[in-house]
Amino acid sequence: MKKILIASGVAVLAFASVAAAQTFSTNLTVGSTGADVAALQTWLNTNGFSIPAIASGVATPGYFGSQTKMAVQKYQTSKGIPSTGFVGPLTRAALNGTASVASVPSSACPVGYTCTPVAGAPVGTPVVSGSITTPGIAGTLAVSLQGSPSGASLDKGEAEDVARYKLQAAASDEQVTSISLDFDTRLWLIAGSVTIKDDSGAVVAQKSGLTANDFTELTVGSSYRLYVPVNYIVPKAATRYFTINVTMLPISDRSAATVTIGQAQVRAVDGTGVSDTQTVGDDRTFSYTGSNTGSVIATLNANSPLKRLVQISNSTKTEGVVLAKFDLKSQNRDAVLRTLKVYINTDGTSVNTLFTRFQIQAGSMTYTANTTNVDTLGNTTSSSTLTFTDLNIPLAKDVYTTVTVLGDVAQPSSTGALDGKSASSTIKANTTNVAAEDSTYNTVSVNTTTLTGSDITVSASGAILSAMSATLGSPVLSNNVTVAQPVSFTYTITAGDNTLYVAAAPTTALATTTSGYGTAANASSTLTSVTATPSEVAGDSTGVYFVVPAGGSRTFKWSGSISNDPPRGVVQRTFYVTKVYYDTNTTNLNDNYIDYNLGALKVEPVI
Repeated sequence: MKKILIASGVAVLAFASVAAAQTFSTNLTVGSTGADVAALQTWLNTNGFSIPAIASGVATPGYFGSQTKMAVQKYQTSKGIPSTGFVGPLTRAALNGTASVASVPSSACPVGYTCTPVAGAPVGTPVVSGSITTPGIAGTLAVSLQGSPSGASLDKGEAEDVARYKLQAAASDEQVTSISLDFDTRLWLIAGSVTIKDDSGAVVAQKSGLTANDFTELTVGSSYRLYVPVNYIVPKAATRYFTINVTMLPISDRSAATVTIGQAQVRAVDGTGVSDTQTVGDDRTFSYTGSNTGSVIATLNANSPLKRLVQISNSTKTEGVVLAKFDLKSQNRDAVLRTLKVYINTDGTSVNTLFTRFQIQAGSMTYTANTTNVDTLGNTTSSSTLTFTDLNIPLAKDVYTTVTVLGDVAQPSSTGALDGKSASSTIKANTTNVAAEDSTYNTVSVNTTTLTGSDITVSASGAILSAMSATLGSPVLSNNVTVAQPVSFTYTITAGDNTLYVAAAPTTALATTTSGYGTAANASSTLTSVTATPSEVAGDSTGVYFVVPAGGSRTFKWSGSISNDPPRGVVQRTFYVTKVYYDTNTTNLNDNYIDYNLGALKVEPVI
């Protein structure tokens, strides 16, 4: 059956790109990407409907996710629009400042739906589904509570489906005229609106801007009835489903609560004009986490390094290798992170062979793992638990704080001893491994999840060499005899995870050798100068070393000559570059090298 969405209550929403005047005209929903989404997110953040991950810089605009949905819901609630979290004709009309809903082009309508506007319908008008087509025929309406949704958990500002009812008409059409819901708490103190949706997701009715005046107190302190007018036809011999959606207030001073819908009453009229009320006594419960209840949420940072090669030194430890970046957020209220456990796993190499120290960084704060813990660096197995204690890392309310895990890779016991070894880090978020407290020193709950950073593989020869060439210049003549010939060697070094340093002296930067035949007593092969491209990089030390920034490249051209002065017969000499040296620090500039095994870079002049 083709599903119909009425524009005044459409549940699959539309969105638009923002032109200079911020006109919204294109349909989007959760999962949409691109410039239109980015424009919406910018508008929401600018107008007080914050998207925390974007506002804090953790994420970049352009993806319509759960936080964007929540911001849209808050905006819809503020405008009296059904707070479905999608943006459609009603929401666009409000954003554009127009009084009515414009036509929705078929190209902008979600697949499987026909979007039909209601001309002149004001924002928030419920769906009117028609009139009875079975006049004079008696009928009945059976109503029952469905098994799902059940046990929904809502935070401030969130909207969730909390209950679903099945409505089944018999011999006659049934015109539903009202629904009442009995709550066991003063719902208006924590919720802003209650929305009723049909099978297609279209809004059947809504009560927004809830106040005490919307409820009838049946029992003081324990029973409050919300009456919602409806005008909806359930066709004869047909079944429809009504879903109850609750939107929590974006700001509330109320503590956590469990809310129960004790019973629902559905009033309907059949073809003879007889009214009947069906009562469903089954309970449905949902929970509110509460603005006074803190909760730490952990996630892997979007900029946590991907699987990669890390260059290390053979002569000293390599400090500050980033293993992973994790984000921690305290929902509802400020908190302070006091303890964090991080698990280190390797490919089989003992942890204390591969690493000498672990640290975490958060902003300007740096903490070192508790090395008195026997399960830390004293562990000689391929896994270890790092315990960071006595932390004082602020977790601002509803804003992600990035925690970076760093490791110092040990100096290899011999050249290449650690090459190819790998490791990763994991946070098992729960109250055992993540301890935080609020301003009143109460322990803050932690969502349970396991987060693992990508593998790093270490190597002392991890640089990439490319664009290699060896060139002979024009012969230098004396009395029509070749006495020398210029030579040059060119190559490009690309750095991986670490900044590299290349000596400015050819005898330190390169290993060379010669071979050949003929009288060569006075023949020599030398390199005397170097040019680099780019010519200057921040950190260069003139005449001492060049810098190749992490993730960057730099091209070097070494120049010199082969000479036979004075010439003593014909000499053919092959001039080789056999190794290219570099290092990850400036202490020793030739600890690491790439070996080219006599022949990758060579010239063969005859002089």
